[in-house]
Amino acid sequence: QQDPTPGYDGIIVRSAVYPDGHFLGWTPGQAAPLLPRGLAWNLAPASDLVLQLHLVPSGKPESIQPSIGFYFTDDAPRERPVMMRLSNQRIDIPPGDANYIVEDTFVLPVDADVLAVQPHAHYLARTVTGVATLPDGSRRTLISIADWDLRWQHVYRYETPVPLPKGTSVTLRYRYDNSAGNPRNPAVPPVRVPWGQQSREEMGDLWLQVMPKNASERQLLDQAFRAKWMATDVVGLESLIQREPDRAALRDDIAVLYMELNRPAEAVPHFEVVLKLKPGTASAHFNYGTSLAAAGRQEDAIAQYQRALELRPDYAIAHNNLGTALLQLGRARAALESFREAARVDPLLAEAHLNVGLVSRALGDAPEAVTRFRRALALNPDWVTAIASLASLLAASSDASVREAAEAVRLAERAAELTGRRDANILDVVAVAHAAAGDFDRAVAAADEALALNPPPALVEMIRRHHELFRKRTPYVSAR
Repeated sequence: QQDPTPGYDGIIVRSAVYPDGHFLGWTPGQAAPLLPRGLAWNLAPASDLVLQLHLVPSGKPESIQPSIGFYFTDDAPRERPVMMRLSNQRIDIPPGDANYIVEDTFVLPVDADVLAVQPHAHYLARTVTGVATLPDGSRRTLISIADWDLRWQHVYRYETPVPLPKGTSVTLRYRYDNSAGNPRNPAVPPVRVPWGQQSREEMGDLWLQVMPKNASERQLLDQAFRAKWMATDVVGLESLIQREPDRAALRDDIAVLYMELNRPAEAVPHFEVVLKLKPGTASAHFNYGTSLAAAGRQEDAIAQYQRALELRPDYAIAHNNLGTALLQLGRARAALESFREAARVDPLLAEAHLNVGLVSRALGDAPEAVTRFRRALALNPDWVTAIASLASLLAASSDASVREAAEAVRLAERAAELTGRRDANILDVVAVAHAAAGDFDRAVAAADEALALNPPPALVEMIRRHHELFRKRTPYVSAR
C-alpha cells in the first residue's frame, strides 16, 4: 500500500505463512506436484497472496512477469500437516574454515509421519544431512546430500511416509567450507560469513512436512515446535540487529517474536525504536501500544491505539485492542463499543466478534453473546476459545432461552478433541455440558479427568465446586 509500483523490495513479512503446513516454494528444476486426495489446502477469504522472488543481477535491465497456477478441488482436506523447521542461527564461519559444523535437534512430542523434507543453505554448505534417532536407538536417514548446490534446491517427497514414534530426535547436521578450496565460495579471498538471509550470508535449515498420527495432537505438535522455532529466530534476529540497528523491519520482527514468546518487556524497546524510525505511522503506534498493553501499561497503550486510529480510522484490529485495554481497566461498556466498531469495520475479524460475545455475556446479554460466538466460529471453525465459549454459554447460561445442552456437549467434546484432552479448562466445560444434558456420570468423569491434569489452584477450586454439584446430580448454572 505504501509503494505505488508493482511489488516491493525486501524479505516477506513474518506474518505470512505457508497454508495448512504445505510447501509453496519453487526453485529451478522443481516439478510442482498435485497433492494426494484429502491433502488440499484451504484458501481463506480475504487472504493476501504474496509471491516473493529471489533474483540475481544480470548487469542489465530485465523484465520479470511471474505467474502462478491454482488447482481447485471439490475434495475438502481431511488432514492437515504441520510444517516444522530445524534451524541453527548461531552461524559465524571464519575465513579458511573448511569443516564448520552446524547442528540442531528437535524431539517429537507425538507419533507422526514425515511426508516431505526440504533442506536450505547457501553457497558454503557442502554436505547436508537430516537424521531421525528413534527411542530404541535406531537411526533413519531422512535426507543426505553429499555435494550441496544452492542453485538446485528441492522439496523431497517420500513415496511412503516415514513413521516416527513419539520421543524421536530429528537432527540436522550440515558441513560448511569457507576455504579457497571450495569452488562455490563467492568470496575471493574468503571472508567471515555470519548467519543471515542474504546469499552472501549463510543459513542452515531443514524443513519437514509432518502429519501427526492422531489428528487431535496436531495442535500439541505445532505449539511445541513453534516455541523452539521462535526462540531460534530470536537468536538470528538479535545478531542481525547488531549489524543493522536502524532497520525497522528487523525490529518489528523480533518484537513480534518476543510478544509471541510472552516476553513483552523485551518487545517494548524494539517497537519504540520503530516508532522513532517511522513517526506518524499507524502500524508503528499500534504495535507499540500492543507491547505496552502486554507489559501491563494499559493507559499508555490506550494513548497509542487512539493515535493509531486518528491516523487510520478504519484500523479494525486497533479498535479491537483498544477495547481489550479498556476492559483491563474495568471499562466494560467502552470496551464493548470498541469491539463492536472493530467488527463493523472488518466483519471478517473473528477476534472482534468473540470479544463482543464475551463482554455481552458478562453484561447479561446472552442472546447477543450466542450470535457473536457463532459468527466467530463461522469465520474460524477450529478456534478452541470460541468453541468452548459457546459451549459453556449453551450449557450453563442463566438465560434459559439460550440453553441447548445437546449442542453444548457436541461443541465441548470437539474442543476437547482439538486440545488432545490435555486442557483442564476445556475438560471442565465438557463436564458442565454433560451435566446440563443430564449425564452426571460423564460429567463427574470429565471433572476427574480435568483434575488429574494438575491445573492451577484457582482452576482446581472451580472444578471441585462443579464436581460436587455433579455428584449431587445438579447441573451448574452461571450467574450470567
